This record gives sequence, structure tokens and C-alpha cells, in this order.
Amino acid sequence: MADAVFAARIRERYPEGLTGIFAIGATRRTYILEQNRHAANPGYIEDFAAHGAWLMERYFRFIGQFYGLGGQHMIITALSFRSFFERGPDYARVVVPEALRLIDEQAQAYYHAFEADPYFIGIDTLLTLPPSSPVHEMAERFADFQRSWPYASGRRTLIWEIASMPLLTLWQLFARLTPEERAAIDAEIAAAGELEALYHLLYRRFAREIYGTDVPVPHFYLGTNMSGDLKTRAPLPLALSGGDYLRLFYTPYPTLFMTEQAMKVMLADLAFGERFHSVKRDYDGRYTPELAQAEYERIMTLSADPETTLGLARRVELPALDEDA
Repeated sequence: MADAVFAARIRERYPEGLTGIFAIGATRRTYILEQNRHAANPGYIEDFAAHGAWLMERYFRFIGQFYGLGGQHMIITALSFRSFFERGPDYARVVVPEALRLIDEQAQAYYHAFEADPYFIGIDTLLTLPPSSPVHEMAERFADFQRSWPYASGRRTLIWEIASMPLLTLWQLFARLTPEERAAIDAEIAAAGELEALYHLLYRRFAREIYGTDVPVPHFYLGTNMSGDLKTRAPLPLALSGGDYLRLFYTPYPTLFMTEQAMKVMLADLAFGERFHSVKRDYDGRYTPELAQAEYERIMTLSADPETTLGLARRVELPALDEDA
């Protein structure tokens, strides 16, 4: 059950609205491990409609956890453009009807219940495909949905990133600018005066154009490190923010297995945890000799073991058979 006191603290800490990027990964394995693990061939998903319906329930349970703990803006990477060619045409045929669950009646009921406005970014990539393509048609349906949704200020924001290709999106954005608009941007850049102001000026202008609404610079990114590969799977929001001001978190399991308690611990560390950090030219006053020695010993122990390196590929291994048994 959501913690109202904690949620109030989060909203006080982030008056602009706590904003997270969620690269929800290993969804097929989430379904296999929870629903198929006792089957003769656990990796085979026989009914993708059942798989999609089950995943939607898990997605919206996860979304409810974030909102219930005081979150305001979510950017969820649902599909990579690679999904439509890397996994073969069979996967592309399956994924279209499942992706459209994001705008069906059940999804809309969730949006209303969460008081959240949904947006779909990255679909410009799919609109470059031939109009006869089912994937192009899917993108059109997302675009039509956005044109008809009754958006209102003050609501939570739920942005679905689907098949985004930042270079294409930025190219199209700049191509649409009139000479007068370009001149106005150049004038704003010249008047910024310092780099912090310039960063936020550019972010506000282009984030609103791409997202369709005002979204703060994201405060954190949550990905999965189930297999040891520390990927960043949110191309468009990361391109917009430049990755600055962003804390990176990774679960060592598929994202949708994250409990509300784990999310609360993560958000508490983000919002209220004390970082060992210095904005001075050095760490003057931050170390004692004892602390420096203890940290040195910890680092030497870690560096002596190559297996401590983050990003190494990991997998579950079955225990070896005892040949003498």
C-alpha cells in the first residue's frame, strides 16, 4: 500500500515533480519465469495475447507504485526500433497488437484512475515506413489517440517511448523550424550568459516540442542489470537531457519484479541520501586520515578481484553434477 507520508515528503523535495526514466527490460523473461517456468519448454510463449494482457497488469502495477510514492512524471521505454527487425518479422507481427494495448479501454481506465496524461514519443520513426505497413498503421493510431485525448494541466505525466531514433526526431524538429524561429533560438542562446542557463533553455524548448508537454529534467534512470550488461535503453530522453543531473539505478533482476519497498528505498536514497561529494576544487575537509585509509583498503580489495567490475556478462549456471555420487 502506498505510503502517503513518504509521498508527501517526495512532493515537497521535488516541487517541480519527481521525474524518472524507466527502461523496463526482460519482459519476455519476466513472463517466462513467473508463468512458464514449470512447462516442458519454459522459453516457448504459446499465447502472446495472454502474455500481453499479463504484462499490462504488471506495467500498471509498477506505474502505480511510482505514483503512489510521490512520483509525478514517468518516461517508460516500451519498445526499441531494433525490436522491429532484430527479432525477426514474426516478432514484429506479434508486437503490434500487444503494443496497442497501451491505448485500449483498460489502459485508458488506468490513465483516468492515476490522473495521468499519456503521451507517445518516437513514433515518428515508424511513420517513415510505408503506409501499408502494420507498424506504420500502429504509429498512426497512437498519433490519433494523442490528438483525441482530453489533456489537462496539473495531471501526472506518463510518456511511452516507442521505437525512438533521436537523430531522426531532432532532424525533423530542426527541419520544421522557420528562419524566424531559428533566429529567435540563436538570440536566446546568445543572451543566455552562462552554461547552466543555456542548458535549461535548450532543454525546456526542445523537450516540450518532442514530449508535447513540459517535463522537468529527469532526476533518475532505472534500468535492469539482470545479465550484467549495463545498457542505457532510453534513447530520446537521454539525448534530450544529455544524461546530466541524472542518477542511474539498476535492478539485478527484470524491472517488473521490483517491489514497492525496493522502489521506496531507491527513491529515499535519491531524495534524502547523503552523497560523498564535493563542489570545491578538491575534497578539503571531507576526509580524515582514518576515512582515507579505510576507503583505500576497500578500493584495493575490489580492484584485486576482476569479477567486481560492473557490466560483466552474468548468467545462472546449474550446479555441477557430483560424478562420485
